[in-house]
Amino acid sequence: MSGHTPSPRISPDEIRVTAEMARLLLSESDIPKLSDELSAILAYANSLAEVDVTNVPPMTHAVPDHCPLRGDVVEPHIAREAALRNAPQRESAYFAVPAVFAESDEGFDSEG
Repeated sequence: MSGHTPSPRISPDEIRVTAEMARLLLSESDIPKLSDELSAILAYANSLAEVDVTNVPPMTHAVPDHCPLRGDVVEPHIAREAALRNAPQRESAYFAVPAVFAESDEGFDSEG
């Protein structure tokens, strides 16, 4: 391919950091394979930059979308108490959910 710029290789350290940020548990034996696969994906994505898209109209879908949008109409809704009736935990008139960005493991226990 003319003018092809090689993709940077994804390092094992980048795999580890990304996995940690995504809260993924990876074994050390998986890291070389993931490094190869992610590097190949980025190389393919870089190759798409070489495709001539002159005179190609922009589009939002690969296939025609003939799904009409429904009107924005206010409709009856479920009562708050009915919605909260089956909530595993609640606080006053709200669903209670475990903290996602807590510094410690202060979320709900597995018992609910």
